[in-house]
Amino acid sequence: MKENFSPFNMLLTQEITNLERFIIKSPLGTNEFWSEWQKKAGEIIVTKAAVKKALKLSKETLPEEEKLKLTTMLESYREIANYLELLRQTALKIKGIEGPNWDIFDGIEGESEGEDDISF
Repeated sequence: MKENFSPFNMLLTQEITNLERFIIKSPLGTNEFWSEWQKKAGEIIVTKAAVKKALKLSKETLPEEEKLKLTTMLESYREIANYLELLRQTALKIKGIEGPNWDIFDGIEGESEGEDDISF
């Protein structure tokens, strides 16, 4: 039987496939885990910086649809950063370390001064 996928289902499947790369598969607390975690956290930080810069540089000329896509992308990355932080906290607790929460997404840029408030 041939299934017809709606455009929404196709988009959702594509988004899931794109974001699956952020799933950490190594056992919590191992050297492999921390290596994988660092790589994925770094990707989040670099992507956020790139999207913010692109939005800032082209906010006058970028079509509204593209602005919406980029801001939605930032929100997805914020959720992934929350996932990565949860894993970090859990891995530390396994080792008996009670670490402070670290906001991977917003806690990087030197106590941001409203620069995350991207307005158009």
